[in-house]
Formats: sequence, structure tokens, C-alpha cells
Amino acid sequence: MKKALYFVPAILFYLLIFVLSSHNYDLDLPGQGLDKVAHFIEFSFLGFFLSLGYFKAFHFSASIKSILVFVTGLPLGVLDELHQLFVPGRTSAIEDVVADAAGIGFGILLYWHLAKRKGRARENGPA
Repeated sequence: MKKALYFVPAILFYLLIFVLSSHNYDLDLPGQGLDKVAHFIEFSFLGFFLSLGYFKAFHFSASIKSILVFVTGLPLGVLDELHQLFVPGRTSAIEDVVADAAGIGFGILLYWHLAKRKGRARENGPA
């Protein structure tokens, strides 16, 4: 049960993404593609929080844990885009999923970097 607690930040953050995606904010963002930057940033956080869960809770190799983070995070990005299809005023785009995937990857790398900096590379970081 204690291991499951490592996933609480990821679960809460995805709930925040879901709630925010449930509304049309009618934002007129300056510049083309700025919404992709927002997707990248939010899914970087999700990738980081999922990494926290997988790297702390399981004793697989870092490569396997990273793959688990990615194959968990990417469907969540797809689910977010599908969810937006049913929200009036929201749109769904494959480019958003690509930005989400890049963000998840960055979140994994950020987790590795911080774990290594704290001297936990053998235990939690890249093999």
C-alpha cells in the first residue's frame, strides 16, 4: 500500500488536467503553437510525477521503469484529447498528443537528472 502513495501526485495532477480540460477558457493565445508549449509543460509535470511513482515503487531496471512511465502517460494524453472532443468549444489535435508525448519524455529525463544529482542514480536513475 505504501508504494501506491508514490503515485498520488501523478493521480492528482492528472485529475487537475482533466478538470482544466473540461472547460472552454476561450483563450486567444498570441503566437502560433503556444498551446503546444502548454501541453508540453503540463505533461512534463505528469511525466515527472509518474516517474516518481514508478522509480520509487518498483525494482525494475531504469529502462523498464521509463517505458512504463511512457506507456502510462501517453494514453493519458490521448484520453485527454478524446475527452476534449466532448467539451463544447474545445478541440482535439494529434499535434497536442505529440506535445504531450514530448513532455512525458522530458519529465522522465528531468526525474533522472534530479535523482542523479541527489546521489540516487544507482537506485532510481539510469542503469
